[in-house]
Amino acid sequence: MQDDQHESMLKRLLHTTSQHIIQDVPPELHACEICRKTECLQDEWITCENRLVHAKCIGEIEDKKG
Repeated sequence: MQDDQHESMLKRLLHTTSQHIIQDVPPELHACEICRKTECLQDEWITCENRLVHAKCIGEIEDKKG
């Protein structure tokens, strides 16, 4: 019984902690999240073809929604 209580308490603690640490990536940054580059200069980011195509797709989806 006591092991079950400890396990339950540990699960709640892990769940609560992960809620504060792990967050969803905003849709407008999803292209950056899956990119192989670890860092971009601002000029590269502004002109990044993958990011621009993704942003266009998001815009089209939002237009259809609303």
